[in-house]
Amino acid sequence: MNYSKLIPVLLSAGMMYSWPQVPLLAQSGLEAKVAFLADIHLHDVDADFDSSGFQGVAHPVTGKMATLKTMLSQMNSTRLFNENYFAFLEALEDLRKKEIKFVVLPGDFTDDGQPMNVKLLKTILDQYAEDFGMRFFITTGNHDPVTPFGGVGSKVDYIGAQGRPQTIAGFEGKNPLDSIPRIEQINYWGYYEICKELGSFGFFPDQKDIFWSHPFLGLDYEGYEFEKALALSEIKNRLYEVGDSGYFLPDASYVVEPVEGIWLLAIDGNVYSPRFGEDNELKGWSGSSIGFNLAAQHKQHQLNWIKNVTAEAKKRGKTLLSFSHYPLADFHDGTSEKMASVFGINKFQLVRVPTHQVSDQYAEAGIRVHLAGHMHLNDTGIHWTPTGKSLINIQVPSLAAFPPAYKIISQRPDHALEITTVPLYEVARFDEFFGIYGMEHDYLSRLYPEKIWDKSILSSKSYLGYTLGHLEQLIQLRFLSSDWPMDLASLVEGLSEEEILFWVQLNDLEGNTFLVADALGRRKVMAKRGGDNSFRNDSLQVDKDGNNLMMDFYLIKNGGHLGKDLIPLHRLKFYHILTELTFKTKAESNFAVQNQLIDFFWILGKMMNSYPSDHFLIYPEEGKVLDLGK
Repeated sequence: MNYSKLIPVLLSAGMMYSWPQVPLLAQSGLEAKVAFLADIHLHDVDADFDSSGFQGVAHPVTGKMATLKTMLSQMNSTRLFNENYFAFLEALEDLRKKEIKFVVLPGDFTDDGQPMNVKLLKTILDQYAEDFGMRFFITTGNHDPVTPFGGVGSKVDYIGAQGRPQTIAGFEGKNPLDSIPRIEQINYWGYYEICKELGSFGFFPDQKDIFWSHPFLGLDYEGYEFEKALALSEIKNRLYEVGDSGYFLPDASYVVEPVEGIWLLAIDGNVYSPRFGEDNELKGWSGSSIGFNLAAQHKQHQLNWIKNVTAEAKKRGKTLLSFSHYPLADFHDGTSEKMASVFGINKFQLVRVPTHQVSDQYAEAGIRVHLAGHMHLNDTGIHWTPTGKSLINIQVPSLAAFPPAYKIISQRPDHALEITTVPLYEVARFDEFFGIYGMEHDYLSRLYPEKIWDKSILSSKSYLGYTLGHLEQLIQLRFLSSDWPMDLASLVEGLSEEEILFWVQLNDLEGNTFLVADALGRRKVMAKRGGDNSFRNDSLQVDKDGNNLMMDFYLIKNGGHLGKDLIPLHRLKFYHILTELTFKTKAESNFAVQNQLIDFFWILGKMMNSYPSDHFLIYPEEGKVLDLGK
């Protein structure tokens, strides 16, 4: 194996060890642990494009050339592009130390399925598989592949010399002559290329597996033969027709038994729709990001197969862990319908929330536990069908955003599943490119001040601090304008804790008048009312001038219990009391803006009282979740 790229990275990160050959341990399902690392979005920061048009940017410390995305693009994206490379290596080292042998990557394992990123992933995973006996199982996300059969890519956000943003693009056929650097590695790979390159990570059967199958192959457990399964596993044998279009697409789903007693069900939830031109000729394919709301419509073959898999697993006493890039139940703690009414159906990624009917179908198909990524959230949700069937949906956080964490599942003797969430708050070399970002900031400050980001993030002392800074800037640069009604955003950002507590004591008309007043007007009203504050008590600590509500809302929404752990106890207590008081005094208002604020506090209250998402037990057949605390 060629370690030339990976070994220097590990050495400089202080993560290099001797590499003994470690055989795969003989384990049973009751002994095995399975880790889930979602949304890595791996980008090769050392990629060599061998291009005179783009050579990257010189590292101010090492002098080496780096292939990086701009900090501006990171601060406007729900994911980091560069530092998650180091976070991924840190997570793998953590798993190695914990001697965990089975690792699942539920989609978006690369950033846009580009050859350089797919090959780097294979290099890294091959090394851990060969030297530590680790097994990796992958399913596809909307970023890998972005289109079913690949295509010409382009990016406008690479860092060039002196921190300038630079556009680069791929090409088809002969390299065209124009001003934009044309680099083949920027092209997108499709299913055939990605599955071939990463085939040893679940997409195809392995001799180590006890059993393996896919949706177009039977579930003959007793008669299973590796060679036969391998021959029938080619992607050309795993195609389905898109509607009645006459066009066929791959379905990379599979089920595998890597260790006695555990079945891993990898569901390819990607759905692409053909785009036709005026001449009715196929022009391309729409991207995939919606998930099971579309898969339930267009992949009925897959749903039928899932029914057979779950029935077979139950018949044979196997523990079935379903995973996909996409969630199978509400990931907003039961608040999605209210959020749609407050913010709009196209906000907060609500179009990606499975409908109740879709969740019903997969629960009735037999799925009891499902792990998903895509949303970059830490969350646990339970869906119940009208017939009393349950589906527990576990959202695995991303390594490329707050909260950076992964999950471990282990089975207990009573068949309960223990879920442990492992934060990744310290990452070696996470600040390695800060000097380069400083050059970028200086460049933008001179020429494009309207595109600036807050340079204070470059003072982050930990990966946790860095991802928190990323979230904070993402709120300001993107979320407030894209997701929030202007009036509600102004209130949540502008009201102090003392003002909010004062507001809940006012009647409907007074409350609305108070909210629409400016800051000076609100202070005058409060001064006039003097000490009329019957809800205040000595045990409630209220910050007179501070406002942390917006950031705390995102900490709770994105981080679940990991986010709550970062909020001071006195503020958590304040939010609990506030949400209760709001509905004692203001169940509904005659004024639109005031109703928005009331609904917001209802959403906050529900999210604060969510199912445990840090360390907990689940009883799949009962649909039961038990918090294990710390």
